[in-house]
Amino acid sequence: MDVALLADLWEENQEHLKQHLGESTQEAFGARWVLMPSAPYPRYNHVGYIRVGCDEAEELIAAARVYFREQGLPQVAFLTTPATQPADLAQRLLRQGYRSEAVPVMVWDGTPLPLPRRPDLRVVRLRQGDFELFWQVMRQVFFPGATGDYLAAGRKGVEVADALGAFHYVAFLGGRPVGGGTLYRRGRMGGIYNLCTLPAYQRLGVATEVLRTAIADALENGCDYVGLTPTAMGRRLYQRLGFRDVYHEIYLSQRFQRPEERWRVH
Repeated sequence: MDVALLADLWEENQEHLKQHLGESTQEAFGARWVLMPSAPYPRYNHVGYIRVGCDEAEELIAAARVYFREQGLPQVAFLTTPATQPADLAQRLLRQGYRSEAVPVMVWDGTPLPLPRRPDLRVVRLRQGDFELFWQVMRQVFFPGATGDYLAAGRKGVEVADALGAFHYVAFLGGRPVGGGTLYRRGRMGGIYNLCTLPAYQRLGVATEVLRTAIADALENGCDYVGLTPTAMGRRLYQRLGFRDVYHEIYLSQRFQRPEERWRVH
């Protein structure tokens, strides 16, 4: 398995989607800035898909610090993978005091997924523009009780993915919508996002059937691979269904000192 190739394909999938979610974006030195200052997702505020020369790395780091501070963000962050260039960027940032967070990336190994356990379980792929039912299911799982910017950011993610051609799915059990998920295709990689099941209907094979449907669509639409980044709770399920850890994304971040903190240091 070519880890660098898979890292490049998965990072391209994620970064392209996040780029369109961002309120402010730019490209510099062959890297992409992904910034969502009003959204409550810290990892979305980063520089990703970094493909720069060794002699440009320090200039990129310095430019990012200036740009993130100008955006009013509390920290600057970078995403590194086995495809990042230069390959030692993570080590450079760690030497400069950056903190790291590792996120596993899993890719499906071709294991056939089981058929539905329940005859009344079916999954429907929604037509483009017709994503409201999926959002209502997803909202109950990921945003219970949320209001304001947090809720608006979640819905915006669904709407933007739909506009980019993502497939949104809703799972029905006995005619009731009980789960769903998103497939975002980019080149040879199909990305699984937003996989969710209402709490009262978990362990009935709902997520498995959504995955089975999404994987079939990904392969039928020209994808060679299907990847995802799991939650801690979902990782065991994905392992049982043939998803394997391929590598870890490394998020490296450093908070900016407030003026009063700098004064204390000196």
